[in-house]
Amino acid sequence: MSELLQNWLNNDVGLSTNVSNFEKDFASGYLFGEILHKFRQQDDFESFRNKSTYEAKLANFKRLEPTLKALGIKFSAAQSNAMMNGERGAALRLLYQLKMASERLLLAGDARGAQRR
Repeated sequence: MSELLQNWLNNDVGLSTNVSNFEKDFASGYLFGEILHKFRQQDDFESFRNKSTYEAKLANFKRLEPTLKALGIKFSAAQSNAMMNGERGAALRLLYQLKMASERLLLAGDARGAQRR
């Protein structure tokens, strides 16, 4: 599953950085926000901070919560803490759910301008 998600992120989504370590790369929440922004779901992405301070991480994950819930993705403080702490597998689980949600959005035409490559 991790190779599939890595290919999706690096080849299809086109993030600002090449993903090589899920736990480290997604610990700040910034790249989750970028994914959601690419699919036109995170309107306040300009407020996200690409920093590893606790304050930046917490602010980013707080911004993600309503968007994830609107997409039908269950998200809790325990999950965000696990990701902020780089817990193995935590980011992968959310990424899988985001990939499934993005496919539903594209099929429904709700990604408003997001493209598949």
